[in-house]
Formats: sequence, C-alpha cells, structure tokens
Amino acid sequence: MTESASRPDPAESLRAQCDAWSAAAPGWDRCFHVFEAFAGPLGIELAHLAHVDAGERVLDVGCGNGEPSLTIARLVAQSGRVVGIDLAEPMVTIARRRATDARIRNVEFFARDASDLSGLGSFDAAVSRFAIMLTPDPAAVARAVHAVLRPGARFAACVWGEATEVPYCTIAPNVLQRVLHVDAPHPEAPGPVRLGKPGALEDVLRAGGFTDVVESVVRVEPSFASVDEGVRFYLEGSGAVRRALEGRTEAERALVLAELERALAKRREADGRVLLPSTVRIAHGTAA
Repeated sequence: MTESASRPDPAESLRAQCDAWSAAAPGWDRCFHVFEAFAGPLGIELAHLAHVDAGERVLDVGCGNGEPSLTIARLVAQSGRVVGIDLAEPMVTIARRRATDARIRNVEFFARDASDLSGLGSFDAAVSRFAIMLTPDPAAVARAVHAVLRPGARFAACVWGEATEVPYCTIAPNVLQRVLHVDAPHPEAPGPVRLGKPGALEDVLRAGGFTDVVESVVRVEPSFASVDEGVRFYLEGSGAVRRALEGRTEAERALVLAELERALAKRREADGRVLLPSTVRIAHGTAA
C-alpha cells in the first residue's frame, strides 16, 4: 500500500501542473474529442448557470485547449467577447489555433496563473470547467475571479467528485500506484479529486466572496470506443501517467500498459465500449 506524498509547496505545485499540462498538450489535443463528448454539455450548463447572454464579456478559467471558451464565444455572439486563460502556454497555443480554424474572432486566450487576473478588465460572467481543483489555492482563484466580475455577475464552476465516484480520474493513477508504487498524492495537492467532497467547492466559492452559492451533483459517462482507445487516451493525454513513466524500463512500461488494459477491460460492455460513469460537482454563486 502506498503512502500519501508530503504536503505540497504551492510554487512547486504550480510549476508541476504547468509542466505536466504543457507536456500533455499535444496528446490531449489528439484525444480531445473523447473528453469533449461528455464534457461539452457541462460547458453549456456552466454558461447557463452563469447566466451568460449575447453581448456579454465572459471569463473562462482553465480553458485548456479552447473549451468551453469557443462554445461560449458562439453563445455571446459577435457583440460579446470571451477571454480564456490557462497556465500552460502549449494549451493556449492550441486554443488559438482552434479559434482560427473555426473562424471564431470574439475570443482571446492568455497563459496566466488563475490567482492573478489583473489587467484583463471586468467581466459579466465567469466559468471554470475541471480546473479550479488543479490550482495550489482554489480560494485564491475564487477571490481573483470575484475581483474581476461586475457586482451581480455569476461564476459557475465544476470539479470531479470523490475518488470512489470517478473511475475516469482514478483508474490510471491506481494502476501506477499498484505497479510502480507511486505515492498517492497529498490530499491538499492539486489534483482531479481534491474538491470532490460534498460542500468543498461551495466552500471555495464562499471563501472567494460569492453569495447565494448553490452546489449540485450530476453524473456523466466518459467512455472509450475500445480498450485500445482508452489506453491511448491515458498514455497520451495524462500528465500524471507521462511523468510516472519517464525513465522507466521497457519492462515496467509494458507492465503498466498490461495492467491498464486489464483495468479498462473490466469495464468493457458487450459492444466493446468502455464506460466510466463518474460524479461531477457543480457550484455557482453571485459576486457581491
């Protein structure tokens, strides 16, 4: 049984997240259609909860390689504008390319630390999809978002649920811990399930100064067309998997691959698809 790693240093955590997502950006781009198949509707739901409307200026915190920024840019129409920020410059580069390819001109992307949003102007609404739990200080991010929202504007964010409820997030790390004896992350370290406990995301928004905060739970169903697609997704798109395999022997890599295949095969349906139904927590609040 692996032990939890030591309490993380915020600066080191920030660098680690930046490095991991920068390295994973090309693979994430190739696999993004798999993620967006279930995550796309969540972006629309966040926009709805944030009361996004045509003509508004909207902030997307942790935009990754362009979503839900690009979808929201269509919602606000040409009279509105979207600003997407992400810590990893390679992700932002891909987001800009996607905007150009889609001929969406009312969106801008910047590589920024989400806890410092100075200089971006004010916004009518803000969203954050699967990002705030990856920051060293989620409450600081909520405060930064609150500071750039006009009074009465709304912020809607979503995070993954608890570890036992999100096989999509835990299946690969569990293999790494079992096969390579990688330490489990410290509970306070940035990570997918950090804010998964009931009320945790709500508390973050309240700490940021938001009022009328409401938290809810939804179920999503990440899926892969096959076990092979699932393996490729984690090998190419997961920064944690990439880091864990760096410098490993071919035998160790082969063992991880075989165990990951077995873990995914246990969730394979009769038609060959691999289903990983998972819990998502959504919270939204109003800027005072």
